Amino acid sequence: GLVLASAPAARAWSTEGHMLTCQIAQDLLEPAAAQAVKNLLPEEAGGDLSAMCVWPDQVRHWYKYRWTSPLHFIDTPDKACTFDYARDCHDPSGAKDMCVAGAVANFTSQLMHYKQGSADRKYNLTEALLFLSHFMGDIHQPMHVGFTSDMGGNSVNLRWFKHKSNLHHVYGTGR
Repeated sequence: GLVLASAPAARAWSTEGHMLTCQIAQDLLEPAAAQAVKNLLPEEAGGDLSAMCVWPDQVRHWYKYRWTSPLHFIDTPDKACTFDYARDCHDPSGAKDMCVAGAVANFTSQLMHYKQGSADRKYNLTEALLFLSHFMGDIHQPMHVGFTSDMGGNSVNLRWFKHKSNLHHVYGTGR
């Protein structure tokens, strides 16, 4: 009851939640890191990381970025109460490191080791920043880190204020 009674707060992982997560992160950066983030952001962001924080959700079904779709979540075996990276971080075909934890590690590494790359890497670093920022929100979203069988709450059907829905949708949007 109490959690559901405060459903608007559950919007924490919708568009607004991702934007808020990125805004808080940007506000907490040291000045040099804040400047580096601004330098990597595309011009249309106006120096605001939160303006681009949902970009990975917007492009995940585009052909070029279809490979990123499994990076938004982790599926653990049913009734397993722990996450085991070697066991759980893979895509449906078994490719390793293809989960949100693998994505966070990968994009963090890309940003930390940017000086080892060539001068034309700014575009890739921009994408790394946008993916990392977004995935930090996804990895903290309980519907993105759960049991395989419930498909992130998408297979848990329910009625919400007299409307048919599923747990993932209600948890992510509060409606």
